[in-house]
Amino acid sequence: MLEKRLEKKLEKNREVFWHFLALFVVIVWGTTLASTKVLLADMSPIQILLYRSVFAYGLLFAMSPRLQTFSSVKNEVLYFLSGLCGITLYFLLENTALLYTYSSNAALLVTASPLFTVLIASFIIKTHAFSKLLLIACVIALVGVALVLANQPMNLTNGMLGNILAILSGLAWSFFGFANSAIKDALNPMVRMRKVFLYGIITASLYMLVTGEAFINLHAFTPINLANLLFLGGIASALCFVLWTNANKHLGVVKTSLYIYFIPFIAVLLGVVLLGETITISTILGGVLIALAVFLANYKKSVS
Repeated sequence: MLEKRLEKKLEKNREVFWHFLALFVVIVWGTTLASTKVLLADMSPIQILLYRSVFAYGLLFAMSPRLQTFSSVKNEVLYFLSGLCGITLYFLLENTALLYTYSSNAALLVTASPLFTVLIASFIIKTHAFSKLLLIACVIALVGVALVLANQPMNLTNGMLGNILAILSGLAWSFFGFANSAIKDALNPMVRMRKVFLYGIITASLYMLVTGEAFINLHAFTPINLANLLFLGGIASALCFVLWTNANKHLGVVKTSLYIYFIPFIAVLLGVVLLGETITISTILGGVLIALAVFLANYKKSVS
């Protein structure tokens, strides 16, 4: 009897431990936009993307130094698309958006990514039925986005450009999700993610060659910038991916996914406190509506 009680208590403590780790991950992810905003003072969006990806790849390799083998042409194409959409396009669009708009705006608009995923699944891939609930979610999301867009930084033109780029980065992340989930091989999650980062590094490097962007930026090696890059690549990208994967395993996808809703609000708070950004009632209300829309759009999927 005593052994069963101790075992039950130990199991409960383990679950609490993984809940704390999941919360830690979303707090870290919520700070990445503020960290990127600091780096943009000395580095270009594509340089930040390349440097953080290299750091992430290096740490993932150190944690799981297995060779990346070629499985099939189809899988390699999917890995390429994953790296292109989930690393290069996503971070390039998001980083560029931060040049023109508030990090809080970008965080709230990128949150709409799961809604894009459901819409793509409904109308393009045809794996998800379009329902009245999804229609309601779309309307709520549009209202939420409009309220966030009402909080315009700088001048109207540049602010709107940044907001549009943030929305497009969320769309790129949706396509990454489809490409990555379609990969079928026996590699462990760390090796798979490392491969995605490799293709991200390759596609980002090709972009830099075409545009004539400099690969070396000495400002990246100042203490503050280097610390931010190590944080983005080593902690936010590599370490948090490993922690999140294990949290999913111990708590289940449904429980851990609920923590995702905290990310934009952490980003908004840090944008105000650390970057001195302006936050309005319409921005907060818009963020709540976007989060509600994403929840409604995925509700049927999560309970089925």
